[in-house]
Amino acid sequence: MTTLSMLEQHRRQLVREREKRIRLIKDAQSIARRLSEQRPRVSRASSEAARRTQELQVARLEKDLVRAQGKVAEQDRVVANLQKKVDREEASAVQARRHAELRAAQERTRQDRRVSRELEALSESTDNLVSRVSELESVTLRSLATAVAADPVPRDVDVFLSYASPDKAVASRLRDELKARGLDVWMADERIALGSSQTIAIDEGIGRARVGLCFVTPAYIEPNRFWTKHELAALINGRKRVIPVLAGLSFSEMQDFSALLGDRSGLSTADHGLDEIADLLARSLRGDDQDD
Repeated sequence: MTTLSMLEQHRRQLVREREKRIRLIKDAQSIARRLSEQRPRVSRASSEAARRTQELQVARLEKDLVRAQGKVAEQDRVVANLQKKVDREEASAVQARRHAELRAAQERTRQDRRVSRELEALSESTDNLVSRVSELESVTLRSLATAVAADPVPRDVDVFLSYASPDKAVASRLRDELKARGLDVWMADERIALGSSQTIAIDEGIGRARVGLCFVTPAYIEPNRFWTKHELAALINGRKRVIPVLAGLSFSEMQDFSALLGDRSGLSTADHGLDEIADLLARSLRGDDQDD
């Protein structure tokens, strides 16, 4: 059972006392009407005995009216005192609420300052981490480039298709479009046998390909995506050409992900269908063949 606040209790009591005052006023008004009706009967009495009887009734009604009016006056004082008490408690409640709001605002300010300090510290820590990761990636890129350049694998595949696993279905459609135009495409899902080393297989696939084709999507540039980063590193540092194909991503977003990849001209599904992209890639690769 919920306990009512003192203010709420007094408010309800005030309502009851006002209702009681109205009843007392009605009682006094009823007595006053009866008295006004009784007084003329005194003068109209037909005998002395009747007149005295009417006078006694008038006297009783006058006493009743005085008592009733006294009760109304007393009830007025009760209502007035209770109203003052409610007014004080309401004012106190308003002041308490304002104080609580002020304390809450001060606490929010302290929390905002604390969060700002924590964010600054986190930002500094993140910058340091990014710097260390960049150094590590540079070392990795140089190592991969050296390994790919030194690998004597023959280049008998037209395209190495780099993609993120969530985009496998769309990437497979692009592969099929390229194959339909006579291009040999190396794609991990059909080239890596069960039980084989993914690292070795991908390294060989990159080494055998003439061109690296990166199917760049939001999934491709996710920070924790391991294979796409390493495939891109090997392609950029060891291949003749790297062509980005964007889907669901802008060229500026790709630039933010990789300045080296962002420097390469590419295609986007926002401008072309997969069949058109396959046509453009096929013509471009055949142009290389003619130049050679």
